Amino acid sequence: MLGKKLEINKIAINKFTFGPLKTNCYVVKNSNDIIVIDSGILKKEEENELIDFIKSLNGKLCFIINTHGHFDHIGGNNILKKSFPDAKILVHKEDRKKLTSSEKNGSKEFGLNITSPDCDREVKDKEIINFGDCSLTIKHTPGHTKGSISLVGDGFIFTGDTLFAGTVGIAREYKNAFNEMINSIKEKILILPDDFIILPGHMENSTIREEKMFNPFLQ
Repeated sequence: MLGKKLEINKIAINKFTFGPLKTNCYVVKNSNDIIVIDSGILKKEEENELIDFIKSLNGKLCFIINTHGHFDHIGGNNILKKSFPDAKILVHKEDRKKLTSSEKNGSKEFGLNITSPDCDREVKDKEIINFGDCSLTIKHTPGHTKGSISLVGDGFIFTGDTLFAGTVGIAREYKNAFNEMINSIKEKILILPDDFIILPGHMENSTIREEKMFNPFLQ
């Protein structure tokens, strides 16, 4: 379901919310270039909605970026790659194996068999993804998964399942994961300006200021 459209510093950000887990999927456009972040599609009608919307933008889908490899964030990779074969799937190397394994990405435990094509490129901390006249900077923010990333733009950040409005992600995939996630948030996300908009993998948007002041996990 298409939600609000934001325009931040000439970058158009359209938010869809898909599936029973209400995963946020973002379609970002600048100039003629388009990026999809976290293609959380689990139903045919969601596939059609997303593909039709991207085509309506009359641009080029350059990248399909997964903030991490859980099934509810990679579910649309297959149809996107099929519909836009030149688009490149990007994921951190620590989560790459999740793309192609229903056991590793968590779908098997829900009785599902969701997989993605392998990534076209692994991304790393501080890497810059250029599209249109702007860019996104990768921040490796491990904790929710070892390969979780956040994406920093001009005045906003996509935080995947690391940081939400008023709470934080689940972090129990490996030893000390929760502490590592909290450190990731404090050392790599909360250092951004207070007015930065947080665009999370689930739930509503927030700001750096709000999370500093009110998030009980970050006090």
